[in-house]
Amino acid sequence: MASSDRLRHAAAEPPDRSILRVRDPGELVAAVPVLLGFHPRDSLVLVATGGSSGRRLGLTVRVDLPPPEAVRIDAEAVGDAAVQGLLLDAPTGAVVIVVGGDSGADPACRELADLVSRLLEGHGVAVQTVLWAESTAAGGRWACLDPCGCTGTLPDPSSTPLAAAAVAGGQVVHADRGELARMVAPADAERVQRRETLLVRAVDEMLSCTDAAADDPEAGRVEDTVVIDSAIADAGAGRLVLDDDRVLALAGALAVPAVRDAALLRCAGPEAAAAEQLWTALVRETPDPEAAEPAALLAVSALLRGDGALANVALDRAEQAWPGHRLTGLLCSAVATGMRPGEIRECLQRGLATGSLPGPQRRITRRCSG
Repeated sequence: MASSDRLRHAAAEPPDRSILRVRDPGELVAAVPVLLGFHPRDSLVLVATGGSSGRRLGLTVRVDLPPPEAVRIDAEAVGDAAVQGLLLDAPTGAVVIVVGGDSGADPACRELADLVSRLLEGHGVAVQTVLWAESTAAGGRWACLDPCGCTGTLPDPSSTPLAAAAVAGGQVVHADRGELARMVAPADAERVQRRETLLVRAVDEMLSCTDAAADDPEAGRVEDTVVIDSAIADAGAGRLVLDDDRVLALAGALAVPAVRDAALLRCAGPEAAAAEQLWTALVRETPDPEAAEPAALLAVSALLRGDGALANVALDRAEQAWPGHRLTGLLCSAVATGMRPGEIRECLQRGLATGSLPGPQRRITRRCSG
């Protein structure tokens, strides 16, 4: 979780670690990209530990390191934000890792690590080890900031048992958080702008239509659900094509409450992987504010499989596309309270059953000039 995530926390649930072992500090640092979903840079990383052994890895929280000139000013705020996030997991212990900088001997690095350790211990959380690493890449230097002072270089992350289990489970580790952000960024400005014009025209035509069926927000919901399911099937088969007509049809379908709710169900059903592929592609091809709907759906898909990093990036994109988007706000609240994937699934199912989830939002009108 970066500071730009506005203190949102999402529990990452890597592959089953019940029989996996992290054998030394270097291997633990090398596991961080698997726990986060990307390689962190200039970061404070906290890993919760617990379970019957007290050493089972749990929630992983990341915040940006303050710039060197502001460490002494911002260290307390940065450290407290990370600690408060980790406490959502009710850990019995924690590992503190500072990633970045020239050396673990840097006074600012040690000051931040000591501050975070005191904050954790003040909440009754035992600090099991404090580490520094120049990066999480293979061959990167690491050092233990505990009295033992041991040092070493990181193994190739792909060679560790945890990484091997993650790859076997289909998890992707991204080069950095920026790579995740690019996954949801608009694909082509000219193409998206063209679709903006087409969507404005379509909304204006809908608003000027006097036909009663056109005024019914649920009109055509069966056909619209078919539009969604057809696109999911194409995504799963590797033949998805998002041309202008299809993007407009999908955007219109997701503006219908019953269809959006059906799409939410697809995030948890047997077609969940294909649905996530569709939302990922669609958010890049849809103009704002309509891009908020596939972005929020992508966040749901990511949250349900424990990918907090992608969920946060998708929620950022949804908020950018449509500030005040209601489903996004609900998801941000769920993430901020540290809800686990199973709890989020139950919350969505309950909301769908009771009709209490916020409905999709429709563009009012945004007529093109001239």
